[in-house]
Amino acid sequence: MTDPATPPSVINNAPIAIAGSNQNVLMGETVTLDASASSDADKDPLSYLWQLSSKPNGSAAALSSLTAVRPTFVADLPGSYTAQLIVNDGKLDSAVASVHIVAAAGNAAPIAQLREITEVNVGSTVFLDGRASTDANGDPLSYAWVLLSRPTGSRAQIIEQNTAQPTFIADAAGTYTVQLVVSDGQTNSSPAQLVITATQKNLAPLANAGTDQNVATHALVELDGSGSSDPDGNPLTYQWSMTTVPAGSKAQLSSNTSPRSGFVADKPGEYVASLVVNDGMQDSKPATVTIVAADTGITLYSMSGLFSSAENPESWPYSTNSVHNGSSVCSGSGCASTYEVATYKLVAQGRDFTITNLSAVNLATGSPVAASFDGLRNNQVISAGRSVKFSLRSSFTRNETVSLRYSFTIKETGDTFTYDVALRTN
Repeated sequence: MTDPATPPSVINNAPIAIAGSNQNVLMGETVTLDASASSDADKDPLSYLWQLSSKPNGSAAALSSLTAVRPTFVADLPGSYTAQLIVNDGKLDSAVASVHIVAAAGNAAPIAQLREITEVNVGSTVFLDGRASTDANGDPLSYAWVLLSRPTGSRAQIIEQNTAQPTFIADAAGTYTVQLVVSDGQTNSSPAQLVITATQKNLAPLANAGTDQNVATHALVELDGSGSSDPDGNPLTYQWSMTTVPAGSKAQLSSNTSPRSGFVADKPGEYVASLVVNDGMQDSKPATVTIVAADTGITLYSMSGLFSSAENPESWPYSTNSVHNGSSVCSGSGCASTYEVATYKLVAQGRDFTITNLSAVNLATGSPVAASFDGLRNNQVISAGRSVKFSLRSSFTRNETVSLRYSFTIKETGDTFTYDVALRTN
């Protein structure tokens, strides 16, 4: 049995030596080696041990340091040089890493180098990059890219294959093998290859719970999640829930798992339904829809005060007789051509209501004074939860008293608005 007071032993991981990239250089050039990419999974500090394991016959090349991160040597003869590196984390040596340097007496072959790309999504554009390719003589490079292999069914082609940064579209899942050869105008490089894997990563579906609604209390509310979608075209499953109901409500969904569900709004107030869809692999973010239930009816307000901003509740249905004497002190082109007799606001609760039989008449035969509504029209629908502000207007009576009648009917209920007025204006 392990003593609980004894701390558990920690397993040390061997470090990894990386000796840098192969190089082509000119004879007599100073070569810099680079072990800085070496690493240790345990983050232990590293020590370095280099060895020039092979060099051309007769070469006197020697490393400037066997323990530096970046030692150097002079490639004094044409031919191939191999340097080996071992790193140590204080406990374990790494495996041996090697780097090869080729020195040329005249033109040195360039080296093709590719920016590393390993995985992409199907349908994405792959951006290749050979700008890290080098030439020891400093000659300008030309590029030749080839797509050596591609997945079955793929029609991928490299676009601008003779540039440093061409592209192709990974149009199918699988592996793509890309090859680059660069030339300095005299010698081609050895081919550099890159294997890229394209995978079809699942994208989360999108839930759509439908549009917000205003309904009458006790109405059957229909919920519709059929507008939900999946970017990958996968079939969806549905999960509805009620997240908010008014106090005392016993509303229950008719189905929790169908695209279309519903419930009875048994109490006035706010209901919130939430929908989450799943494509077989991943849930969507929740989508919500808000339903406001209200007892049905019309609320009428008369408007008073500056700019008719104060609201005064009135009885409904509405009928009134009044005597109104008014005048306008405005003169000139900016003045109103009609006189405002009164202003009201209608609010629809719980359902839509339709204005019918809209009428504004002068009851006096032969009188030129004309009555009219402003802001209200025949067959106008006031949507549930919305309001409409309207005014009763008349042409000026020129100090004559006229009898006017303004009226309309609510189609759905038969309730009426009637305003009779004996009006006299300047």
